[in-house]
Amino acid sequence: MRRNLAIRDLMGPLERWAFLDPVGEWLSTKVSGLLAPGAVKTALSGTVLGHPLHPVLTDVPIGALTAATMFDLLGGEAGGDTADALTVLGLLSVAPTAVTGLSDWADTVDTERRLGLIHALANAGSSALYFAALVSRRSGSRGLARVFSVAGLGVLATSGYIGGHLVFARGWGVDHTVFDEPPQDWTRVAREADLQPDSPVLAQAAGYGVLLYSHGGSVHAIAARCTHAGGPLNEGEVDGELCVTCPWHGSRFRLDNGSVARGPATAPQPAFDVRRADGNIEVRVRPDIG
Repeated sequence: MRRNLAIRDLMGPLERWAFLDPVGEWLSTKVSGLLAPGAVKTALSGTVLGHPLHPVLTDVPIGALTAATMFDLLGGEAGGDTADALTVLGLLSVAPTAVTGLSDWADTVDTERRLGLIHALANAGSSALYFAALVSRRSGSRGLARVFSVAGLGVLATSGYIGGHLVFARGWGVDHTVFDEPPQDWTRVAREADLQPDSPVLAQAAGYGVLLYSHGGSVHAIAARCTHAGGPLNEGEVDGELCVTCPWHGSRFRLDNGSVARGPATAPQPAFDVRRADGNIEVRVRPDIG
């Protein structure tokens, strides 16, 4: 069977650029140190929105800088001032967009980290080209400005494709539980005797990992796989507020309903109703989740 060449095939070589790993490791460590789990990290992650903030912000620089190039090419002499204004808007909006992107990127590893670093470098290159276009335009070199502007748009489009590949092909930033099938009907997952007070237990419901936590006579149950990046919540610590912290990136979830208490996670954990039956613990996903 003949296979159509997809642009995404070109991502394979980039994903294998292991020479970027030392730089990526060093930079991600620095960013993680500056943006440790807390209020700032939660805000940059977009937890309050229910999905990552970075993709929302990218619309501004992409839209403004693309429009600036169009005015450069099609606006004639009168389009220079508009191109200037749009370029300034685009470049100013790069800063908050980049900060949210770096915050997300700091949690990546391996292939995703390499692609994210290339994505960031391409964005920096595009910004430099658009700044050069702005300077050229202001100095009266409209022809040179057009060259820089078109080149900047090309690099920006390439960077945007890499960012899309990270999400749609590599699954970064998506809810890692969304394609799992939680039990809709009451399903036995453990015996009551298996539970120890205030101790997380990993149970299985037809292959679906469930975190059980017994406290004060009640049993709480949420999905065991972190929605943020798939971390094992059953290996996390539970605090006095009955929130479990993911051991991978520090997201906190409330055990009673799965909601996000602290980012970087943006999606809540699927939560389960729990009942006791003949010495067994049974769960079913709550209707508002499943």
